[in-house]
Amino acid sequence: MQYVSGQLLTEEGFVEGHVGFEDGVVAEVGRGKAKDSVSEGLILPTFVNAHTHIADYVVPVDPLLSLAEVVAPPHSLKYRVLAATPESKQREAIGYLSERMARGGTSVFSDFREGGIGGARLMSSAEGARAFVLGKPQAPHFDREEISALLDVAEGIGPSAISDWDYEELRELASFVRSRGKVFAIHCSERIREDLDKVLDLRPSYLVHMTQATDADLERCAQLDVPVVVCPRSNMFFGMAPPLARMVRHGVTVALGTDNAMISMPDLFVEMEFAGRLLRQQGEKRLDCVIRMAASHGRKIINRSPLIEIDPGAPCDFMVVRSQNGDPVTDLVLRTAGEQPLLVCMGGRTWRGPQ
Repeated sequence: MQYVSGQLLTEEGFVEGHVGFEDGVVAEVGRGKAKDSVSEGLILPTFVNAHTHIADYVVPVDPLLSLAEVVAPPHSLKYRVLAATPESKQREAIGYLSERMARGGTSVFSDFREGGIGGARLMSSAEGARAFVLGKPQAPHFDREEISALLDVAEGIGPSAISDWDYEELRELASFVRSRGKVFAIHCSERIREDLDKVLDLRPSYLVHMTQATDADLERCAQLDVPVVVCPRSNMFFGMAPPLARMVRHGVTVALGTDNAMISMPDLFVEMEFAGRLLRQQGEKRLDCVIRMAASHGRKIINRSPLIEIDPGAPCDFMVVRSQNGDPVTDLVLRTAGEQPLLVCMGGRTWRGPQ
C-alpha cells in the first residue's frame, strides 16, 4: 500500500492526515502523517469541470470579434471552423485536452458538444478526464428520433439558449429528455437577461453563465435548488463578469467551468484563481467557497455525491497539491495556478508531477 500525507480536505476544512491506497482503491484515511509517504502536500478530491467546449481548441479565435460573432449558432466563426475541421483533428484535440485535464487534477468534464450524434461520439476520444457529454441536435428543432439516438450516446442535452429555439419545441425537448432520465441543461442570460421564469419552467438540471442575472433571478435559483455554472475567464474575455459574490450570498449552488477551449484552456486551478479574485473585487473576502465550486458542486451537477470526503473503499479520486506553507485555502485558490499537482490518482491510473 502507498500513502500520501499532509493537509487533508474534509467537510470541516483542512486537517493533518493521510490517505493509503492500493490497486486504485482508497484503503485507509486517518489523522496524522503516515511513514514513507510517496507525496506530501494538500490532499483533496479531484475537480469536476462543469462546463466545457473542448473541441473548440481547433478554432483560431480573432480577439476583435464579438461574443456572437465567435460562438452564436449557426454561422459564427466557431461553427464554420468546426464544420470545416476533419474529425481526426477534433479527436486529437479532445484526447490532448482530456489528458491535460487529468494531469491537472480534473477527473470529469461536462461538455456541451455540438455536431449532433456524430459530434457526441467524438467525445470517446477523451483519454484522461472522463467526458460527461451533453449533446446538441444539428438544428434547434425537436426531432424525437434524433434526440432519442443522441441520448443513447450522451448523458443529456445542452441547448445554447432559449432565444435560439421556438419555446414550445424547447419545452417538448426538455420534457422528453427528462422522461429518459437524462440531464437537461441550458445556457442562460449570458449576453442579455432572458426570461428566467420561462427557463425554469423547462425544469433544467442546471444553468450556465447567468452573467446578466438580477437578485430576484438568483433568489429563485437558490429557492428551487437550480445550480449555476460560471465561467469567469470566458465571460471576462468578452467584457462581462458573473455576479459571483451575489450568487454566493443568495445561497446559489455554484460550480466552475472553463467554457470554450479556444479562449480558455481547461485548467480549473486558473479558473479558481480568477473566481477568487473576482469574489474579492465584488466584496466577498472568504474564498473557501471557491474550492467547493471546483471539488464539490460540479459533482452535484453530474449526479454524483456532492460531498468532498475521501472515503475508504471508494475508487481513488484525489490529488496532492504542493503546499506553500500558508493558509491552505489561500494557497489553493490564489497560489496554485500554473503548477501541476504533485500526484493525481483516479481509479487505476496515477499521474505524477514535478516533486
